[in-house]
Amino acid sequence: MATNGASNAIVPFLLELDKYEDWTIFLKNYLLTQDLWDVVEKGTDALPSSDKVDQTKKNAAALHAIHITCSPYVFALIKDISSAEDAWNKLAEMHQQRQSHSHPKLSTSSVSISRTERPTANRLEWAINKGDWKTVHKIFQESSYPINRIINDGNQTALHVAVLAGAVEIAEELIQRMSETDLQIQDMSGSTALSFAARNGKKIAECLVKKNPSLLTIPDQEEYIPIVRACASGNKNLTKYLYSKTPKEFLSPDGGKNGHCLLNYTIIGKMFDISLDLLRHYPSLAITYSPSQEDSPILTLSKESSAFFSGSGLGFWRRLIYQSIKINKHSSSNDVRIPVTHQDQNEGKNIKMQGIKQIYDLKLIHTRSREVLKCMCKHITTLDHKESAAGQVFDALFQATRNGMEEFVDEMLKAKPHIIYRVDENLRSIFMCAIENRQEKIFSFFRSVDAWKHRFNRTDNRGNNCLHIAGMLAPHFQLARISGAALQMQRELQWFKEVQSIVPEWCKNARNEDGETPSDVFTKSHKELAKQGEEWMKATASSSSVVGSLIITIMFAAIFTVPGGDDRETGFPIFLGEKCFMVFLISDAISLFTASISVLMFLGILTSRYAEKDFYKSLPQKLILGLSTLIISITTMMVTFSSSLLIMLQGRWLVILPIIPLAALPVTLFMWLQFPLLVEICISTYRPGILVKTNKP
Repeated sequence: MATNGASNAIVPFLLELDKYEDWTIFLKNYLLTQDLWDVVEKGTDALPSSDKVDQTKKNAAALHAIHITCSPYVFALIKDISSAEDAWNKLAEMHQQRQSHSHPKLSTSSVSISRTERPTANRLEWAINKGDWKTVHKIFQESSYPINRIINDGNQTALHVAVLAGAVEIAEELIQRMSETDLQIQDMSGSTALSFAARNGKKIAECLVKKNPSLLTIPDQEEYIPIVRACASGNKNLTKYLYSKTPKEFLSPDGGKNGHCLLNYTIIGKMFDISLDLLRHYPSLAITYSPSQEDSPILTLSKESSAFFSGSGLGFWRRLIYQSIKINKHSSSNDVRIPVTHQDQNEGKNIKMQGIKQIYDLKLIHTRSREVLKCMCKHITTLDHKESAAGQVFDALFQATRNGMEEFVDEMLKAKPHIIYRVDENLRSIFMCAIENRQEKIFSFFRSVDAWKHRFNRTDNRGNNCLHIAGMLAPHFQLARISGAALQMQRELQWFKEVQSIVPEWCKNARNEDGETPSDVFTKSHKELAKQGEEWMKATASSSSVVGSLIITIMFAAIFTVPGGDDRETGFPIFLGEKCFMVFLISDAISLFTASISVLMFLGILTSRYAEKDFYKSLPQKLILGLSTLIISITTMMVTFSSSLLIMLQGRWLVILPIIPLAALPVTLFMWLQFPLLVEICISTYRPGILVKTNKP
């Protein structure tokens, strides 16, 4: 079967049910030129019975021509038919069935507005856009202008204009006065009033459906029915309503593109309750797609990382709340056609009262998306290799790996374990894909399975092994999650060393087609990042060393100008026996010493060679020590100031109490600005390893 959406030497496009008539012309002419039409028109019985081999060959050739000119989902409908005649007749039968469900286009496009009618039509359109029903009603009465007559150059009736303008009152009045046939009128774009209402509001749509349910199945010029338009607009409530009213057969795989388009849009819009119900009726929609939508639903789902827990990015406290929430089976998998019960409503109110409604909704989305994925994987288990490739199953696996969706990868491997041996267009395995995109959770999962470890040995089409891939620069979206170029360089070194520790020895010095070893690839691809890391380190060290130097100067001077001065007779400080004075001395000394250590560490950073390996441990450790001692120095400096103030203003609490809390302000501000960076550096430097399997929620 040809690739979806592509043309070939037989026909300029692949067969979809909405292009059947043109397709038959092209293919019939081709079969005639190849002397194969007889076997399609009359079957193998029309050929001489003496030549059985010729009969079989001609039937196979004709059937092959039909197969390779069909789109993937049309091919799936006839793939089990072994006769070219039967396959041709089956397609004709499906086309006739589809035609029987279609509606005649009732557009008044062939009737233009006359010169004498245009002033009235313009006044009507203006009044409708203003929402003035009284004027609209008056114009219809006085001018005897037909209610189903077009009023603009877009071949739109008053109802079309009212729906587009969101004039609910006018639309409702017009719907009451128009016949069922009038409601089916289509404008220049082939859209009925319901097609427009599906993008704007639920109330008008309900009125239209109530009066003429057949509007639900009238497609527009692009062959989309209203439910698809509503879902594409992101209107969840209206989508659920239209879905509950739309006949299911119009969403089947053999009913055109509406079914899989709707499934794609519900996945993108996180309407997984509809997705699940649709898949339960038509599981094959999971791998169905068309030229208008290049992605099959399973590939679309693999791109929605936020629909799964692994892509939620929850913080520590929100994660705790998330894990404590329980989603019951009814809430996660109920049929959208069933009304919401009072129990569900009360449950929602209780959740809101607890202040965790947002997290509850997030977990509900994750639970439903997992059920949708399981439903898709259940269908995947029935597919052979060719069908899986045509349905973009393998593409979905690689996309999920790039996005770090460990739940997706886990479910797909359970459904088709041998899929682990697939490679992409560059002959890179799923392991290489995980390394290339720095997805440690997925790679850890692969690494934990002994049966798959031998896959670390393979190379891609450029001769790169897993260590070469680890030596390449990480994608921008992964680097952007890390603060500072130096820490980015550190993370890249950690990845390289981690992969280096698990690959066979021959991989470490193997050369690719460019004659480069993994170390050569790392140095070449990280040259610019190392330069940026050096600049970032120097800038941080320079600014911090200035602060440390100032503290050293202040604290050194403060120790010789003690509060209260010295006793002239003994030479000792006057307040030597005071407790606050001892606090002053100790905090001053600590501030001086820690500031000195901090400055020395920052000087060490400024004078470093900035070799690649320095970013791994040496430079981060110096920065950790420098920032830590600087924070201690600033804190003890404020303690020194506060104790000095207490000594000088003995008993004057009205002055002391407002001033001392202000001493904590510089410390708090510095901590707020620098402490998160310090924590991130500590975690990045002293974490046990990046390839550690994590527990699932």
